[in-house]
Amino acid sequence: MTDLQIRTDAERMACDKLIAALPAIVDRDALQQILDWLEARQILQDGQEDPGAVETDGLALELAVANAFRRMAEALRREMQTGM
Repeated sequence: MTDLQIRTDAERMACDKLIAALPAIVDRDALQQILDWLEARQILQDGQEDPGAVETDGLALELAVANAFRRMAEALRREMQTGM
């Protein structure tokens, strides 16, 4: 395993642990605000109405970040359902 892969995996695990802990740390309103924030960022904001109208070449990093926010929102939603 490379150093980069170790760091990437560690950061992902840390995010997962933080999301799992949030329902015990903050109130329901704050959780909803965090979820809203994540959901607003899970779609690449390019100013286009039609998501298929924009070329995705050169946007791999931005798309990966949006996908990571989507995964975080899904995980938080699950935690909110099971943790409260």
